[in-house]
Amino acid sequence: MEQAVYRGRIVALHGSWGSGLAVMIIDDKDRGLQHLHCDNGTTVRSLEGAFGNAIGPGHTINQKGFAGKAIYYSEDFMGGLDGFTPVKGAPDRVKKAYRETKQKEAQHVG
Repeated sequence: MEQAVYRGRIVALHGSWGSGLAVMIIDDKDRGLQHLHCDNGTTVRSLEGAFGNAIGPGHTINQKGFAGKAIYYSEDFMGGLDGFTPVKGAPDRVKKAYRETKQKEAQHVG
């Protein structure tokens, strides 16, 4: 089975350096607000790589560096964040996977 790909805008990332846990809040274009658990350090570094300016002074999270950014994202088998790709510059295979996810979900609604 192909992995579902969704689209939304990052609202915030709330994480803990000590525990290593975080929750990314995404305003999904079709599904509303999503709260996806993820690894704090890995996600912050990925946000820094994708958008820049995600790491603030003292290794804190700089929400302004990524809040409002549009992403394609996928979930792991437990409903956590599996990965994301910025919409701007996303590869065609990711866009295609998103369109296919929307088509499959539309078939299940009716």
